[in-house]
Amino acid sequence: MKKVLLVEDDAAIIDIYQMMIKKAHFDVEVLSLGQEVIKKMQRVEAKEEEAPDIVLLDLILPDINGIEVLKAIKTNDATKDIKVFILTNQEESGVHPSGDIKPDKFLIKANITPTKLIELIKKELS
Repeated sequence: MKKVLLVEDDAAIIDIYQMMIKKAHFDVEVLSLGQEVIKKMQRVEAKEEEAPDIVLLDLILPDINGIEVLKAIKTNDATKDIKVFILTNQEESGVHPSGDIKPDKFLIKANITPTKLIELIKKELS
């Protein structure tokens, strides 16, 4: 079963996405702090944990900016191939990370239905 890591701190959004992701027959894990994600990636690198197939990453997190999390994932050889979709309500301008570190997709929550999101995940992981 494909694994989706949802990085989100809004309970209502977590509920909706978690339900839709499970319904689409994906395994889903939810983390709401950027530091938790970075620790998880360190465990993946140490081969203590399996890597998720895709990370749905919010940019506005209670502890650190999602861009920091994206950098941590994409600059590590053990985790750099994990697909990362930025899922945010921030407009795209001004939040793009500098250099070669880019998400696989940049999605505005308000512009995408959960159903459409699932379609994009399926397409990315097939």
